[in-house]
Amino acid sequence: MKSRQRASRKDVDAIRAADAAWLRAYVARDLEKALSFCDERGSMLMPHAPIVTGKAAIRKLLAVHLAPQSPEATWHPDEADVARSGDLGYTSGSYKMSFKNAAGKTVSDKGKYLIVWKKHADGSWKVLFDISNSDRPST
Repeated sequence: MKSRQRASRKDVDAIRAADAAWLRAYVARDLEKALSFCDERGSMLMPHAPIVTGKAAIRKLLAVHLAPQSPEATWHPDEADVARSGDLGYTSGSYKMSFKNAAGKTVSDKGKYLIVWKKHADGSWKVLFDISNSDRPST
């Protein structure tokens, strides 16, 4: 039993590390590095937008999100865990972003997110689902 607990703790730490590394790639606006954290069949569920599934579609979405004029974003996981099976896990927490609207005024947003991670055969964790919800009221 103790070895399973250590393995689980190791996996939780690995997911937290993957989440942090993905954030670094995102902040650096490194499209290829950010995309490398996504599962081939991964999906992104962003506010006020249709679901985006598969690496080709995620690449298009990330290209917009990581463009120089796109919003600046950061996030912080408050929770992370791994299923007993050891092949799925999650991180959840809060995000902040800011961007300029059409009038050039800086607009800030904050919200929450949930990322479902899938463990691959090589031991790496990839994003299977990335879901975020803004705390801003809809307009």
